[in-house]
Amino acid sequence: MAVDKLKKNYLNNIHDELVNTVDPNIYYCYQCGKCAAGCPLADVYEYQPNEVIRLIQLNKIDSILDANSVYLCLSCEICSSRCPQEVKIASIMNYLRIKSWQYKKFKLPLIRNFYRIFLKTVGVFGRSFEPLLILVLNIANRKFFNDFDIAFKILKKRKIKIIPEFVRSRKEVSEIIKQNL
Repeated sequence: MAVDKLKKNYLNNIHDELVNTVDPNIYYCYQCGKCAAGCPLADVYEYQPNEVIRLIQLNKIDSILDANSVYLCLSCEICSSRCPQEVKIASIMNYLRIKSWQYKKFKLPLIRNFYRIFLKTVGVFGRSFEPLLILVLNIANRKFFNDFDIAFKILKKRKIKIIPEFVRSRKEVSEIIKQNL
């Protein structure tokens, strides 16, 4: 009983923070579907972007966190740019992704590994460093030689740098990442 109450409070807090902080325009959505029509991954989502917004309006956050939608979102912002009511759908999806991580509901282990490794590399360098990201991701997923054949082509064409560039404010970036995980 106490666990259910804690869970309900946590989900209500997510809902309140979404509505009051992340995007107060959530309730302006009238389900026109323009966001879903423009979303490149809408066909593979359990809930399309407009359905995610509707579930938030109905305070069914748990249903969203149990589905794959927030984990597969590319954050391309097409949905947000197409919304006639200026609902920040991509920001909402990112927020829900972070909360699912904190709530230990993050599904899809390959995607979870990607986000974990990506954020760690950004925390270290202050920006993404793709060679290390790919190497560590392949090791974590036990696909040691995955994409190995194209790595040489990319390196040969100098499309990717071997030596990482550091951002001056990488400590601040690292702190932001730690606060959100």
